This record gives sequence, structure tokens and C-alpha cells, in this order.
Amino acid sequence: MRERGFSLFELVVVLFVFGVMAAVALPHLRAYAVEAHLLGAGRVFAGEFRKARSIAIMSNVQTAIRFETRDGVDYYSTYQDGDRDGVRSADIASGVDRRIAGPLRLDAGAADVRVGINPNVPAPPPEHGILDPEDPIRFGPSNMLSFSPLGTATPGTFYLAGETLQAAVRVTPGSSRVRLMTCRGQVWSVR
Repeated sequence: MRERGFSLFELVVVLFVFGVMAAVALPHLRAYAVEAHLLGAGRVFAGEFRKARSIAIMSNVQTAIRFETRDGVDYYSTYQDGDRDGVRSADIASGVDRRIAGPLRLDAGAADVRVGINPNVPAPPPEHGILDPEDPIRFGPSNMLSFSPLGTATPGTFYLAGETLQAAVRVTPGSSRVRLMTCRGQVWSVR
């Protein structure tokens, strides 16, 4: 009987082909993982916005999400008004406005996601121009997003950045609608 098998040369060629295919696929898999982490962090935070709005409406008390930085890490906490004058930084410091959730990491713990704006990212519509990378949290000077018992909110946007993708979670004035948007190749789309 004649035995058939593969020669060492044939085995090396097959392994080389698999190596080339893996080298080509690896950057795409990495980009997909970064995008999934970025969208996941954005969705988690959009859910926290909606939750804070619901708490304000259900408890009939002003509720706010405050963005904080400690030791170079960005966090957020949810507070409720304790003296009917709105959630204020001075009232938080004195303990009048109490924390009801947090502090939680703003990047949802994903190592490849950061609070920030990548260079040369266009402003999302209806704005024009290029975003300022120095200001990724835009909810007024106090970096606090406030919800009233009527369901209205402080309008604004915060930005999450991955290696090649930019995300924005935006709260519109009046209706307090929360939208998750991404920018790829200078074009924004709603997710």
C-alpha cells in the first residue's frame, strides 16, 4: 500500500497563508472591538441620562448628573435636590443635595475608550466647524446635566473617543431627548 501525506514544504506554505490572513484580519478585528466598546459606553451613559430623567419625574425633585475628575479619571454621580433650589455644587459640597448614585467611571471601564475629542473632528449637526478637543463635556460651566420634575433638561453633549471613532451623547433642550451619535470619516450618524 502506498501512503500519502503532506510534505514539510506544503505544511509551511499553508501555515504562511494562514499567517498572512491573520495579519490582514487583525487590524479589522481590533477596530471592531474598539467600536463595540465605544458604542457600549455611549449606550450605558445614554441609559443613565434617561434613568436620571425618570427619577426626577417620578420623585418630583430636581435630579442632576455631575461630571467629576479624580486622579485623572473621569466619573459621574447622580444627585437629588435637597432644598428645592436645584442641584448646585455648593449644596453638594455641604451635603444638602445628596448623591443617589455613583461615582461611576465615565468610560464604562473600557481601556480603549476615553472621554475626549479626537483631533479635527467636525461638530455634529446643526453646529458647524471643528470641535475643540479641550472641552469634551459641554453642559454649561458646572459640567452638570440637570433634569426637572417636568422632564426638561440642561441641553448639552459629552464626547467619547476611540482610536478611529468619535461618539457623542447629546441631550436636546425642551424634550430632553437623548441621542447617541458617531462620527466616522468626517460624517456624523445617529445610532
